[in-house]
Amino acid sequence: MQRISQLELGLLFILFHFSTATGFLMTLLFSTQAYQGWLTIIVAAAGGLLITYISIVLAKQRAGEFLVHYGKELVGRWLHIILMIASCFFFIHLAGIVLRQVTDFMVQVYLPTTPSWVVAALFTFVVTMAVRIGIEAIFRCAAGFFLITFCVVVITPFLVANELNYDRSIALLTHFNAASLFSKSYPFIPWFGEMYMVVFIFPFIAKSQKTFRSLLWSTVVSAFIIEINFVLCFLLFGSNLSGQMNYPILEMLRFIRIGDFLENLDPIFVAIWLASLFIKVSILLYIPVLISTQLMGLKDTRPFSFSFGAIMLGISIHLVNNSIELNQFILKSWPNFALFVECLPLIYWIMSLIKKHRANVS
Repeated sequence: MQRISQLELGLLFILFHFSTATGFLMTLLFSTQAYQGWLTIIVAAAGGLLITYISIVLAKQRAGEFLVHYGKELVGRWLHIILMIASCFFFIHLAGIVLRQVTDFMVQVYLPTTPSWVVAALFTFVVTMAVRIGIEAIFRCAAGFFLITFCVVVITPFLVANELNYDRSIALLTHFNAASLFSKSYPFIPWFGEMYMVVFIFPFIAKSQKTFRSLLWSTVVSAFIIEINFVLCFLLFGSNLSGQMNYPILEMLRFIRIGDFLENLDPIFVAIWLASLFIKVSILLYIPVLISTQLMGLKDTRPFSFSFGAIMLGISIHLVNNSIELNQFILKSWPNFALFVECLPLIYWIMSLIKKHRANVS
C-alpha cells in the first residue's frame, strides 16, 4: 500500500503551494500586507508546518491504518462521522474555490467570449479523470511537471532583471510593524495548513517516519519560490500597483523580452503553471473521494469520482458572483473555517493521549 515516495510527496506540495499562491493570492498579499508581505509568507509557512506536525504525530501512532477507519475508536462513532463530513466539505469546497479562480483567470485573460461554465466543466473533466485513475497518477504527474515548473521559476528572475527598480528593496527592511504582523498574517496561514491532508493518505506513504522532514524542506522551497515572485513584483511595480492588479505575476511575465524576435512569452509560462493547478485540484478532490469511500466501507474510489467532480463544479459556479466577492471571502470568512478544520486532528490526538493515560493508570 506504500506507493508514494518521500520525494514525490515533497515535489507535489511544492507545486501545491506554488500554484495558487503565485497566481491568485499574490494580489491579496500586496493589498493587505504591502511591504511586510515577505514576512507574512514566513509566518504563514511556520503556522502551516505547526498544524501539519500535529497531524503527522497523530498519523504516526497508527501508521498502517487510515484515520477514517480508526478515528471512531478515539472520539466515538457519531462525532467521528461529523468530523469526517466536515473534512470532506472542506476539501471539496477548497477545490471549488481553486476551480473558480482558474475559470475566472482563463475567461478574463484568454477566453473572454467563452462561457465560464464551459471552461470550468472541461477542467473538471480532466481533474476527475486523474482522480479516477488514482493517487499514484496524481503524484507521478506532480513529479513529472516539477522539473519544467522549476526551470521556469529559475529563469524568470534573469529574464526580468533589467526591468527592476532595485532602489525599492530598502523598503522591505524599513517598513516593519511587529504588532500587526501576526494578526495580518492570520488569513494566510491556511495556505500552508492545507498540508494536514497527509493524515488521510499516511498509509500510502513509504518511509512514513520521514514525512515531516519531507514536508519541511518542501515548505521551505515553496516559501522561497513565493518570496522570489513577491520580491520581483515589488521591485517591478511597487506595492500599491501590485495590490491593484488582478494577476501581478502575469503582468510581470509580459515584461519578458528575449531579443527583438521573441515576445509575449506569458502563454507558455501560463500553460506550465496550469499544470500545477491541475495537480492541486486533483489531490484536493481525491481526498474527499477517499474519505467517503472509506466511510461507506468500499474499496474502490472510482464510483465517486464523477459525482464529487459534479459537486465541485456546482460549488465553483455558484460560489460567488464575481472575483471581488471571492477575494473578500478568502480574506474574511474562509480562514476561520479552514483553520478550524485543519486543526481537527488535534481533537483525535488529545483523545488518544487521554485514552493512553487511562490505560497506563489502570
